[in-house]
Amino acid sequence: MTQRNVLTIFLASPGDLQPERNEAQKVVARLNKSVASHLNWQIDLLGWEDTSPGYARPQAKINEDVDKCDLFIGVVWKRWGQSTGTYTSGFHEEFERALERRRKAQGPEIWLFFKEISADQLVDPGEQLRSVLAFKEIQIERRELLYQEFRDKEQWSNKVNDWLAQHII
Repeated sequence: MTQRNVLTIFLASPGDLQPERNEAQKVVARLNKSVASHLNWQIDLLGWEDTSPGYARPQAKINEDVDKCDLFIGVVWKRWGQSTGTYTSGFHEEFERALERRRKAQGPEIWLFFKEISADQLVDPGEQLRSVLAFKEIQIERRELLYQEFRDKEQWSNKVNDWLAQHII
């Protein structure tokens, strides 16, 4: 029997992107059924909602999955999230943890996405959106990652589908 390759993905995002999180799960299921299995690949998509309960700082439990991923996909839009006690949000802690791993080793691969923000939301962005915009500016200044933007769930789905298919092929 041929051994199957496994691509473990951690999907990090604040809570305002649940439709995109659901869509990513659908994309992975379709790819596993159609393409990945024929190429002896299995894609495992993990997120905070997959973390088992236990006695530990909640984000520390989630970080266990971040630490074992091969591909980290970070997605932000209007919300930044809540402080973990260590970082300004769960997303922030997950991203920095994956980035630090990447700087020290050859993995994980990191894909970063920003959902487009309408002009009217930028007029009075509020604290959450200001944090997202500041994070984006830091990424631009660092010039360490090529990020992508998307306008809606359909465009997100198409991009993730195409890039994951390319990645396993």
